[in-house]
Amino acid sequence: MKTISIIILNWQSWRDTLTCLDSLKKLTYAGSISIIVCDNGSEDESFPQILKWAQQHYAPSEISVFYPGEGDGAKCNNNSPFTIHHSPFTIIQTGANLGFAGGNNVGLCYALANQPCEYIWLLNNDTVVDTHALAALSKYATIHPQVALLGSTIIDYYQRDTVQCAGGCYYFPMLTVFKYVLGGQPLDKVMQTNETINFDYVYGAAMFFKVEALRKVGLLNEEYFLFYEELDYTQRLKPHGYDIGWCKDSFVYHKGSASVGSTHEGNRDKLCRANYYENLSTLKYTANFHKYLLPIIMIVRFLGKSLALIRRGDFYLFAPLLKAYRDFMFLK
Repeated sequence: MKTISIIILNWQSWRDTLTCLDSLKKLTYAGSISIIVCDNGSEDESFPQILKWAQQHYAPSEISVFYPGEGDGAKCNNNSPFTIHHSPFTIIQTGANLGFAGGNNVGLCYALANQPCEYIWLLNNDTVVDTHALAALSKYATIHPQVALLGSTIIDYYQRDTVQCAGGCYYFPMLTVFKYVLGGQPLDKVMQTNETINFDYVYGAAMFFKVEALRKVGLLNEEYFLFYEELDYTQRLKPHGYDIGWCKDSFVYHKGSASVGSTHEGNRDKLCRANYYENLSTLKYTANFHKYLLPIIMIVRFLGKSLALIRRGDFYLFAPLLKAYRDFMFLK
């Protein structure tokens, strides 16, 4: 059986992380599993709470703890701060909020340097996995060796009969919008769908990487603090001849909005932060992969976003929209 590392990024939401970890302990996978939790500079009780959980489920010799981050945090580079040590459970304090790509890259660096794994599973901390989810991914990967990045069947955590996303999403570069594959469909209907369905990128809540491809393609692009990391990575896979895929029998239950907020929560700070990075990352991605569309997209997106905010009465979101455009044009 394949040796697999599982990486979870936590930022000030340790309760979600512990729920995710509890589900990982119930996995039926027969191979070797190592779990790596990266805490992205949380200012709450995340680090001690996660360490406490580990101490309740692992022997002291099975736990590795790292505090590589100081000042601006631990950046992943060729001068790895990690000593070679294989542990079933590792917790890493990155030292700062490095964003989705930066925080996960610390875990990826550690896994690539220290874990003898063939695959790495990146999971959002607000997910709960089915007991057979990892075994299904491993089986699919064995049958389809050309697939370097796999997505699971992402199911709504609160409505277990409804699919959020079947593996990944479609992306429409001219409109700068995405659409979940089979999103909102009943689970039983989705399970009757052909698994070879094509889509543009694997949904970031659960990404199953082939280590061989990671070593060739590289880590996640830290140019994006939030959003577009998955789409960027898929674009970078293509020149190397790798495919992406959907493992239909791998079920992952996703809460969503844990770090970016939602309208019904009424958390304006989270929503402003998410809107800023969504707009900034959209412009960066377009500049990187659809540069010829950039001038028109900047205009069309700004007008479209502005009209939507006016229609909804979300006038407070104009500030992050304007800041994203300003930072893209003058700080890139």
